[in-house]
Amino acid sequence: MNDEIRCILHSHFHTTGWTVAKPKDGQQKASFVAHHSQQSVFIKFDVPIAALQRLGEIGVAPRVLASGRAADQPYIIQEYIAGSYPDWRWFASHLPALAAFTRRYHHDQPLTSLLAANTRTSYQEHIAQDLATLEKQFHTLQAGELHTPEITSALEKLKSQANHLQPLHPVPLVPVHPDPNTKNMLLFADRLLMVDWDDIQLSDPLRDVGLLLWWYVSKDQWPLFFQMYCLQIDDNLIERIFWWAARTSFAIALWHVEHHYDCRAFLQDFLAAVNMDSNPHAVFEPT
Repeated sequence: MNDEIRCILHSHFHTTGWTVAKPKDGQQKASFVAHHSQQSVFIKFDVPIAALQRLGEIGVAPRVLASGRAADQPYIIQEYIAGSYPDWRWFASHLPALAAFTRRYHHDQPLTSLLAANTRTSYQEHIAQDLATLEKQFHTLQAGELHTPEITSALEKLKSQANHLQPLHPVPLVPVHPDPNTKNMLLFADRLLMVDWDDIQLSDPLRDVGLLLWWYVSKDQWPLFFQMYCLQIDDNLIERIFWWAARTSFAIALWHVEHHYDCRAFLQDFLAAVNMDSNPHAVFEPT
């Protein structure tokens, strides 16, 4: 595979002698870091090229330097960012910056139009399809820690809550990051970037923002974020934050079961969020 990568790099940059290696952090899809002289790049396969190009153009992801197809798989070559992961303290002290950052891709019309070509559902249809997929996955898994009265009851509660997510005014479906967490965020030269956008889709803006707030920011600071985001905080918005935190925690728990990892911490998160409680694994100290 490394020789194929070198051929791809030569075709775009007309240079030889590239050193190719797997990235230090695990990736679900084939990805590589390549170095040559003073240049370093990141190569990834089976990705949505147009969406990643737009994300780079608006400055929320590394720039795409080149793209193409190899063995019938799309690939991109991005600038390699040697940044650092933000720790939990970063979020509470940079809420205005985080709000501006998320607004940039949530409200980008060219990116929304790109994704809308494959998303022609209403908000409620989108939620119903998502829940149906989760429930099907839940019933196919046989892990004992999943099929308890407490978890089954909580799943029914999550489904019931979904009927009340849509407020009086429609919630617009916007581009969201599929897995917002500190390992997919990079701080570089006073800039924030996010990586691993492969499964970007249109969804509720609180699908990614809500998770960051529930995981990393105490509830009494949420109003500051939404003030900077230019969104009025109300009961429905709070309920959606907890709902998406519950839904995602449950989805992560199912993923862990599928891959034979310990899912108990994420089930605890699921139970807390579905009951609109604080994150039981929160690292911040409530003020």
